[in-house]
Amino acid sequence: MATFFVLLGLFLGPALSVDIFMAEPYSGEQEGAEPCLRLCVGTTGRKTPWKRYQSDGIYVDISLAKCQFRAGLTPIITSAVAGKGGHWLTKGGSSVYNPTSEGFRIHLQFPLEYASIYDLYGPNQWRIEWHAVGYTC
Repeated sequence: MATFFVLLGLFLGPALSVDIFMAEPYSGEQEGAEPCLRLCVGTTGRKTPWKRYQSDGIYVDISLAKCQFRAGLTPIITSAVAGKGGHWLTKGGSSVYNPTSEGFRIHLQFPLEYASIYDLYGPNQWRIEWHAVGYTC
C-alpha cells in the first residue's frame, strides 16, 4: 500500500492543489462544505482477510476509520476486484454493502461450474481497490 501512496504522491507532487467538487451534495441539514471534502483511497492488499459466505462466496469488511469522514454522513464509495487472475468471472466486487462513514462490506461470488472460489482467491491474491469521497466537517 505504501507503493501506491508513493506513486500517488509522484503523480500529484507537481500539482499545487487537488480540486474535489461534489456535483450532487447531500441535501438538507446534513450538507457539508466543499472545503471539507476528502478523497480517500485504499486496497485490502494481496493478503485480504476474506471470510467464507455460503457455498460459493466470500466477503471482506473494509474500514474507513483512517479517512476520518464525518460521522452520520455516508461517503460515496466505488470499488473493484483486482488480482492475478480469475477475478474477471466474479460477481459483486463493485457492490458496496452497509456503507457508513466507518466502513463497508464487499461480497464476491464465483460460478461453481468453473471452480471453487475457495481455491482461487488466495493464490490469485484477490483484493478490493476502493475510493471514497466524503465530508470531514
